[in-house]
Amino acid sequence: DPAVDHYFKRFVRDFLHYHDSIYCAAGKTVKAIQAEGAQRGFPVDDEGGGGFSAMHIRRGDFQYKRVKISAEEWYENTKELWLPNEILYIATDERNKTWFDPIQKHHTLRFLDDYWDVAGLADVDPNHFGMIDTIIASRARAFAGTWFSTFSGYINRMRGHHGITMKDSWYSFLPKKDAVHEWKNYSGSIYAYESPLGWIGIDADVTPSKNKF
Repeated sequence: DPAVDHYFKRFVRDFLHYHDSIYCAAGKTVKAIQAEGAQRGFPVDDEGGGGFSAMHIRRGDFQYKRVKISAEEWYENTKELWLPNEILYIATDERNKTWFDPIQKHHTLRFLDDYWDVAGLADVDPNHFGMIDTIIASRARAFAGTWFSTFSGYINRMRGHHGITMKDSWYSFLPKKDAVHEWKNYSGSIYAYESPLGWIGIDADVTPSKNKF
C-alpha cells in the first residue's frame, strides 16, 4: 500500500533527524562556504543549495579496503565533476591534512575545522562533527562519496529530501561511479547506497514513476 509506505517514509524524514544544534552549526558553515563561493561566481540555487561541491572521503577504520583508495585516485576518478575555481568541501574522518595534497594541488579545499569559530564548534560535542559534515555535503552542487559508506548513503538521502537529482551524485569507486544514476531494485549489498524509493514521491499516496529522480 503506497499510502502507508509513504506515511512512514515521511515520518522518518520529518521526525528522525539530527538535533537542532547540529543543524544550526551546519547551516552557519554552509552559509560561510556559499558566501566564499559567491565571490568566485558560484550562485546559490533556488532551494538554498549549491555554490560549492563536496566529497565524502571515508578513511579511518573503514573495513572495505578495495574502496579505500588513495588521494591521487580520488582526484583522477572525479576530476571532471568539478567546475574550475569551485570550492570543494571535504567531509572526512581523515585527520592528516597532508593526505589531501594531491587534490589540493588542483582545487581549493575546505574542511569543517576551517569554520571552527563561525560554526561555534567549541561548544559542540566532537562526536557530532561527522553529522555536521553530512548536512554540509548534502547542500553541495555536486557530490562524490565513498561506496559502501552509510554516511555517503545518508548524504545522498538528504540530497534527495532537498530535491536534488541523483544525477549530481557519484562515487569515487569506478565500478560504482554512477550507480545512483539509474533507479534499480535493490540487490546484493543493499546497505552500500540509498535508493530513491526513500524520498521520491513520498508526499503523495501513489507509487511514483521511476523516470525522474
